[in-house]
Amino acid sequence: MPDIRVEDLTVDLLTKFDNFLHRWENESEEGKLLHPNTIEVQFNILRTLVHRAIEVGIMDASKDPFLVFKYKGVKTIKEKLEEDEMQRIIDLELEENTLIWHCKNYFLFSYYCAGIRAADLIQLRWGNVTSSGRLHYQMGKNHKERDLVLVQPAIDILKFYKREDLKPSDYIFPLLSNEAEYASYITQADKDRMKPDLRHRMYQDVSSKNALINKYLKKIAEQAEIDKPLSMHISRHSFAHIAQNSGVESSAIKDILGHSNLATTEKYMGSFDNTRTDETLRNVFAKTSEKTKCPDRPEMSKEEQAIELLRGMTPEQIMSIISAINKYGISLHKK
Repeated sequence: MPDIRVEDLTVDLLTKFDNFLHRWENESEEGKLLHPNTIEVQFNILRTLVHRAIEVGIMDASKDPFLVFKYKGVKTIKEKLEEDEMQRIIDLELEENTLIWHCKNYFLFSYYCAGIRAADLIQLRWGNVTSSGRLHYQMGKNHKERDLVLVQPAIDILKFYKREDLKPSDYIFPLLSNEAEYASYITQADKDRMKPDLRHRMYQDVSSKNALINKYLKKIAEQAEIDKPLSMHISRHSFAHIAQNSGVESSAIKDILGHSNLATTEKYMGSFDNTRTDETLRNVFAKTSEKTKCPDRPEMSKEEQAIELLRGMTPEQIMSIISAINKYGISLHKK
């Protein structure tokens, strides 16, 4: 259809667009239609445009079609690796300098850098690595700054790609060409000023490289005997999940992932809400089992009871209890 004017953005048009998208074939999955969440993304883009039109005064707020039209995608399970599965990938021996070996490096570098997104990793330059051993870059998705210390395993991966003749503007990983026209657009501000056709070409190349990496990650999953659909984005979910299991506070994970709110982080971690209920069930039935086995067992002291209750709790839960005890102690002192 011809260009859409602001006044064309009506509930009727959105409904027709909805029906159209539900009949559109999924190019990445032959024989399937578009995923509901992909459709949701399209409507989110339109909603943003409508709200921008209202902000600048070219659409009346009362004409906002999204006041009436609603579309919601479906909840999906966020796949993530457990620590032992991640270790199997780390330990996997592959022939050096092969494509699958490089793809393993890309995945692990993302993981070691707190789950850097594939598009950002593909576009990293040597200028993003500071002399103090940090990775500083701006996320393409939300333009937030990230400043991360490079842990030793990440530094070791970088050593494979470091050469004497490198320039700060060169891409770190051999995925995009330094000679490409879009390669001269280095900062996020530069990319935002690209002409649409050039930006589209860059996004196509980035998307193509991401698909290539994911193709080989599936082979890596097979060799590491991991029965999960391994992809670059799983490194991000896995980092959040493993960090949470290690006792890192949710707020700290939120900050390092660059999320705007804690709810998004908790979706990444997946089992956040289940941890407490799991430990409660284990503790309750562990005590019941002990009483059944040892009916004549002498009554435990208060100290022993406290230690028994702490068994199986995560470090985060224990710190919460200590914090509560400190607060209680302060209130007693004041009285």
